[in-house]
Amino acid sequence: MKPRTQLSFLSIALFALWGRAGAEDLPPFVVPSALLGRPAATASPPAAAAVKQARQAPQAAAAKPATPDTRPAAKPVAPAAGRTARVVVAPVAAPAVAPAAPGATRITADKVFGRQDVDAVAEGSAVLIRDNTRVEGDSLHYFELTDEVEASGKVRVSRGTDEMTGPHARVKVGQQVGVFESPDYAISRPARPAPPGQVLLPGQFTPRAQQPLTGHGSAEKLYLEGENQFRFTNATWTSCKPDQPDWYLKASELDLDYDSNVGEARGGTMFFKGVPLGYLPWADFPLADQRRSGVLSPTFGTSNKVGFDLTVPYYFNLAPNYDDTLTFRYMGRRGLQLRNEARYFTPDYKGYSFIEYMPEDQVEGRSRYAGNVRHDHNFGGGWSGNVNFSGVSDPRYFIDLSSRLHLTSQVHLPREARLSYGGGGWWTASGLLQSFQTLQDPKTNVKVGEPYKRLPQLTLTANRPELPGGATFMLASEFVDFHHTQFTRGQRVTAYPQLALPLQTAAFYITPKIGLHATRYEIERRNGDTGDESLSRTLPILSVDSGVTFERETTFAGADYIQTLEPRVYYLYVPYRDQSQFPNFDSGYYDFNFAQIFAENVYTGGDRISNANQVTTALQTRLINPASGAEKIRAAIGQRYYMVDQRVSLNQNSPVRTGKQADLLAAFSATFAPKTTLDTAWQYNPRDSWTERFNFGVRFQPAYAKALGVSWRYRRNYSTVAGSPDGFRDLDITGQWPLWGNWYGVGRYNRNLRDHRLTQGIAGLEYNGGCWVFRGVVQHLTTSATDSTRSLFFQLEFNGAGSIGSSPLNVLKRSVPGYAKINDGSTPFVGDDDDL
Repeated sequence: MKPRTQLSFLSIALFALWGRAGAEDLPPFVVPSALLGRPAATASPPAAAAVKQARQAPQAAAAKPATPDTRPAAKPVAPAAGRTARVVVAPVAAPAVAPAAPGATRITADKVFGRQDVDAVAEGSAVLIRDNTRVEGDSLHYFELTDEVEASGKVRVSRGTDEMTGPHARVKVGQQVGVFESPDYAISRPARPAPPGQVLLPGQFTPRAQQPLTGHGSAEKLYLEGENQFRFTNATWTSCKPDQPDWYLKASELDLDYDSNVGEARGGTMFFKGVPLGYLPWADFPLADQRRSGVLSPTFGTSNKVGFDLTVPYYFNLAPNYDDTLTFRYMGRRGLQLRNEARYFTPDYKGYSFIEYMPEDQVEGRSRYAGNVRHDHNFGGGWSGNVNFSGVSDPRYFIDLSSRLHLTSQVHLPREARLSYGGGGWWTASGLLQSFQTLQDPKTNVKVGEPYKRLPQLTLTANRPELPGGATFMLASEFVDFHHTQFTRGQRVTAYPQLALPLQTAAFYITPKIGLHATRYEIERRNGDTGDESLSRTLPILSVDSGVTFERETTFAGADYIQTLEPRVYYLYVPYRDQSQFPNFDSGYYDFNFAQIFAENVYTGGDRISNANQVTTALQTRLINPASGAEKIRAAIGQRYYMVDQRVSLNQNSPVRTGKQADLLAAFSATFAPKTTLDTAWQYNPRDSWTERFNFGVRFQPAYAKALGVSWRYRRNYSTVAGSPDGFRDLDITGQWPLWGNWYGVGRYNRNLRDHRLTQGIAGLEYNGGCWVFRGVVQHLTTSATDSTRSLFFQLEFNGAGSIGSSPLNVLKRSVPGYAKINDGSTPFVGDDDDL
């Protein structure tokens, strides 16, 4: 005798010895009184009447059976003195039956007979109901002592949203354990609630994390092993619709655990469109959109730089806010690479780090590695800090091994640590240690300068409003020790106290401000650089900023709006100081734009302060929806006027500005309905009568997974204001759009029109099969002036069971504005960060 049979026999024997005492601990079951020979009650009896009917039920059933039966009648068991019977009689008509008490068992059928407190047999459209469990069949046999029901015929068992059908089943109702023969099943779990404030765009899919979790299939046997626990033999499983299982998993053993939302298959084969995709000796897969430990879906692809590219990640779900991923990547041309990535997130700190290592690059003939560590920490009491350290083995690492544009184009990797204090209320202080790894590509003639190291930089800033008379005090100060391996080194101390008097009403404002910018250097000159080793500079800076806002009600395209007219005038005076002997540690040109024309200096950093006696004027108008506050149209124009020529240059070879007018700036943006936006900006040089820069872009996004955009950018080859020696003409076309049926097209065409070269090209097709998605994407990426990478991405994603192939999702999300995952969105890790 098997152990399971022995235990079952022992349980029945013990209940027989205990008699009615054992039945007292089980829920009652309810049998319609008409089936026991009693007429249906005309009124709903109270609980006492129901108990009385239950005590009389055995005699009534013996005196007048409801249905003739040729079989010997089972002898009913009378209740012992002082005990309550476990059989509760109810009317047969469902509308007149009061709902059963929680935990009570109700049985209905064409014919019911049995022994009180022992068992009940129901035949003909038999139904057993307890709470959210319902068992149907041609016949049912319920054993009250063991709380088991055996169903035969057309059996249907439903528990909440789960449903199983088949020819035979035996189930312990309360424990939800048992065996189902040859079942077809459908298991579903309710969706998670949407997060507060979530708004879906028109036509947008509900994210999979908020969709019901559904799976179905068939099996040779189904073992119910408790609530949310299912075990199958020779079974199939899919998340597709029952009438269209495009894909399914077939396994000799299949476990579904809806407590942890993990499925496990042994001896399995994945079928797609009836074609086996591969044999899986063992595999586990998610039943919900959540993190779990295990082997993630392998990805594979190909590119001209690495050849065949296979990646197999193993994910460690260490805690809800900690995880780690170990990845094995095999590249056909270059060899094996190992990568480890860790993430963590707490209320006080969060971080992300990765390291990847290739023991031997078969193309380069050497080992290669890359790594990044980032950590942000809130120590409390106003103290906080962060670390960001990056490094690679060689300058061409990203060019050879990455398909990400922003990685292949970067030339300086930061290495810095910062400690800040902000508990002073109106003042803050910070300390910074900063250096960089400079990536000088040996295969190009472009020289990359190495930035200065800051070892350390100490800053103190203050902002004290509401001083007597309404004045505001501000202070910006710093100490920096600049280090360099080749050039002049030195220390710089800067203090810039400022006093402003804001005068403001609802219609206008005027803010005069005066400050004193004081700087001192201690210099260690090198490589033939001559000059004083101690230098100082003190400059008063005076400015007046003013503006007025006019409003009126107007109509546009048949709707009511508020139109504003906002002129602004800004005056700046800075006297000239000779700075030709000062070192240039960190100064450069600001980009010329609307923000910069109202700034006090045309240079970044603290080594150059340009002389100025100038007025900047600008005019802006906006069309605002009075109900929502959204801007329908914004237009602006501005220009700076000089009373003196510029005399402070960035270095000896840099040109300086002459003339009385700066470039004219204009910008226009508009939203047409909620679907189309237009943005354009223009920088015109009135001195030479030509356009310095022009940008134009249109974007159309009527619904989820529907987005089209086109933009054109132009810049002259040289701008004396911006100091940029390189211009460009750039055309960028992006889009994602339904093509026909469930097919979507996605792509990007980014071309450098000056050099007649494709910067980035993406062409792809996607198909949404309902329970699966296909994605095929080709990418061309220019990594340097003489080099490019071409990659192929191919992916089959099975909803609820992972994917195969190489996912292009990250490439599409970064490169195609407005791109949307056509089968929903995923819930990211709470501390998710993009890698280096």
